[in-house]
Amino acid sequence: MKSLIDIYKESPETSGFTDKQLKIFQAAITLFAQKGYKDTSTKEIAQVAGVSEGSLFKRFNNKEELLLSILKPLSRVILPEIITEFSESTLKSDYPTLYDFINIILRNRLEFFKDNMDVIRIFVDEFIYDENIRAEMIAEIPYEYMKNINDSFDKLKSRGLLVDWNNVEIFRFIFSTIFGYVAQHYFLFQSPNWDEKEEISHLVTFLVSGLTPKNTAE
Repeated sequence: MKSLIDIYKESPETSGFTDKQLKIFQAAITLFAQKGYKDTSTKEIAQVAGVSEGSLFKRFNNKEELLLSILKPLSRVILPEIITEFSESTLKSDYPTLYDFINIILRNRLEFFKDNMDVIRIFVDEFIYDENIRAEMIAEIPYEYMKNINDSFDKLKSRGLLVDWNNVEIFRFIFSTIFGYVAQHYFLFQSPNWDEKEEISHLVTFLVSGLTPKNTAE
């Protein structure tokens, strides 16, 4: 998967940034993650970036446009790429068990989330609490990528590796479990005093146990 920097460089909202605009963008990410979007002013962003407030408005009409320039590439590129990788990995049938599949994909995604936690925190905060932002983010997700996740689940079901539940329910089960882990350790408490390796192993085991058909479960 591309790095966030590469994604932002290629995004129409953020491509061609000057050094000054890049400082504004990075300051906004830092402050939105620390204080929240609503509690951050454009004046504060400009101060942290070391530029005038007028410099901010030369590229962004308002604070919301700056926020969307951070969030839209996540919906348009990052989530679709996650889903594409999820789909392609499944359809290749390289994994002999559901455990192998979930273990590799989950660990890879958690590493990405950890490396880009500030931007992910902003995305989660706004997606949960702002209905208008949530609608805009969902609208940015290409339809064909959402279809891929259904194809992935159907392929696993045909191989007898996945429970025969509604695909939306399966996706919700996986997402809510992973999000609960990320929220506890990185959003709510951010405590370094936990056995990360052991908890991730438990996370994978829990998902596999819940999603394995009863007649094939060990």
